[in-house]
Amino acid sequence: MVILILAGIVSAVFIHYRYSIRMVDHPERPEETDAAFVISRFEHTAMKDEQRDWIMKADSAKFYADSRRVDLEALEAAFFLKNGETMRLTAELGEMDMATKNIRARGNVVVDHPQYRLMTESLNYKYDSRIMIMDSPLEIEGEGLRFRADAGRYEMNEETIEFEGNIESWLDGTLDL
Repeated sequence: MVILILAGIVSAVFIHYRYSIRMVDHPERPEETDAAFVISRFEHTAMKDEQRDWIMKADSAKFYADSRRVDLEALEAAFFLKNGETMRLTAELGEMDMATKNIRARGNVVVDHPQYRLMTESLNYKYDSRIMIMDSPLEIEGEGLRFRADAGRYEMNEETIEFEGNIESWLDGTLDL
């Protein structure tokens, strides 16, 4: 009799255990992609002349081996300027060429420079020359100034910016030029 009761208890525990394993939710399958591999919480540092040029982070990175391209989602980057200051870039999407280290940022692109904020929809960063090219309308806001232009170009090494197309500017009377 005791053996039957023990066998019943063991059977009940075993059935309950097996049933609870089946009820566990399975993780979602990753989205189908042609990428060679996908990394969540991606981070990459680019070095130039033994100095950090930039650090890039993204929520996800899809690597395509045949084109050496990386597609990025929720892009954040920190660029290190010659004077030691940091300039930050954020964008909804990005693309990086692993061979050239060139970056293309798209969708709600914001660049926070220590002296101003630049907003555009598309920006290309050329790694070798350290030039940012904005090929869509842009707006720059800083203390006492605001610019709008059809396109622009920022040369990080020279610390100069050029505007192209229709240009509008507003300057506060307190700005020293």
